[in-house]
Amino acid sequence: MPLSPVLFTNAAKRMIQLRWLMLLAAALLLGLLFWQGVVLPWGLCIQALATLALINLALAHGLFTALLHIHALALGLLADVLVLTEILALSGGAANPLASLYLPPILFAALLLPARFAWGLGGLSLLAYGGLFFWHLPWPVAGGDAAYAFTLHLAGMWLTFALSVMLIVGVVSCLSRELAGREAALAAAREAQLRNEQLVALGVQAASAAHTLSTPLATLSLLSDELSDAYADDPELAEDLLLMRQQLAQCREGLSRLRHDAEPASECLPLFDALATRIAGWRALRPDVVLSWQGRHSGGPALALDNGFWAALFNLLNNAADAGGGKVELEVALAAGSLQLTIINREGCLSEAQLERAGLAMLPSGKTGGMGIGVLLSHVTLSRLGGSLTLCNDQAGGVRATLRLPLMEMAG
Repeated sequence: MPLSPVLFTNAAKRMIQLRWLMLLAAALLLGLLFWQGVVLPWGLCIQALATLALINLALAHGLFTALLHIHALALGLLADVLVLTEILALSGGAANPLASLYLPPILFAALLLPARFAWGLGGLSLLAYGGLFFWHLPWPVAGGDAAYAFTLHLAGMWLTFALSVMLIVGVVSCLSRELAGREAALAAAREAQLRNEQLVALGVQAASAAHTLSTPLATLSLLSDELSDAYADDPELAEDLLLMRQQLAQCREGLSRLRHDAEPASECLPLFDALATRIAGWRALRPDVVLSWQGRHSGGPALALDNGFWAALFNLLNNAADAGGGKVELEVALAAGSLQLTIINREGCLSEAQLERAGLAMLPSGKTGGMGIGVLLSHVTLSRLGGSLTLCNDQAGGVRATLRLPLMEMAG
């Protein structure tokens, strides 16, 4: 699976950091060999390490910006192989146990780069390793002691194995964690996309329904007016006709609000004044609901809140009123640059499955005529505005819904 640009960039940075660590380890190893009296062409060894350090410094500071990132990473791995070949040629050739360090660059190339480069680097390493059988300086022996040379060889084999283990496990496990995180993010994005597509379909259907219902509602309103005039002397029927006219007015208001909420907000008002005005309008439509308000009723920063926020708020208020037997508690607070609204109904309880899926999918509604999409619409709307919605069972009984909306970008 090809790495994403972000993961590829992170991997390239880690390779640069890893190369600095390997250069430091190589410098310490050369210092230890010098202290032990091992004879090596020290000038050439230092030149090889300095060349690799300069290349790594150029990669770290983006001096190869004329190349693509993938070519810069390839250049670093190619430099690793060539410098390792030079070091081995100066210290015994194929007999040097450090020859196993050809493997990590090939592994990293196979993980991070196209297959053709990985195969090319692998072939180059094989040729270089084979050439070291014929072209190399003698294996360094301190004072001609063959036993000491063999002990040094065994120590080098262990050191090479330890370095290979650390490099392979460290890099591969890190990439695996990043790939797992990428897969989780992609899964969440796919779920959000499916949910948004579902909501877009609902929006199209809502617009179509609004267009279809506008004419019948206007006709019914005219008929109800005519019937009210015709049966004004019948108190019982007049009361029913009045209720019909009120319900038709609410339907027309709902269609008008649907159109209005689709338009961007433009007027900046004090936050709590706007909230009080909107809540008063909702109360007029729901006179049967007893609302207990805790918090400020006026003032606050001047903001132009998105119209979708009000629809999300009223969806939750209506749900709480219907589920709470007509009693709702509202707590209003402003903290850390965010508006926090807490809506509580003291009746009912949500199961663990409902809490887990609330706002992520349409759930069966217990209300007559309910479609189970109110919480879903509110959740998606708040997410679009950068806010959040959380639901939980309140310890004192009932269900608590908490809305958080960041206000920094909305301040006028």
